[in-house]
Amino acid sequence: LEVIQSLGKAMQSEGPERTLANSFVFLDMFSRYVLSWQWLCQAVKAAQALQKGGLGEEDEAFYNGKLQAARYFVRWELPQTRQQAELLMSLDPTCYEMQEAWF
Repeated sequence: LEVIQSLGKAMQSEGPERTLANSFVFLDMFSRYVLSWQWLCQAVKAAQALQKGGLGEEDEAFYNGKLQAARYFVRWELPQTRQQAELLMSLDPTCYEMQEAWF
C-alpha cells in the first residue's frame, strides 16, 4: 500500500512519464504478491489433505510438492519485493533518463 500511495503522489508531482518509467518493476512486484497468495492458498489445502491422511503415495507426493513449491516461493521470490518497493519509492530515474541515441 505504501508503494501505491508513493507512486500516486509522484504521479501528481512528477508526472506520469517519470513515475511510470519503472512500471515493469511494479508489475513484477505485484505479480510476486499475487503468486505468493496463490501458493499460500494451495499450501493450506495441501497441509489439510496431508493432515487428514489416508492418501496414496502419489497423492502424498503431490501435496508435499505443493508445500515445497510454496516454501520456495515465499523464501526466494517474495523477499525480492522489498528491494523492488524501495526502488519504486525512490523514483529512481535511471530508466527514465536513458536516451535513444545512447543505444
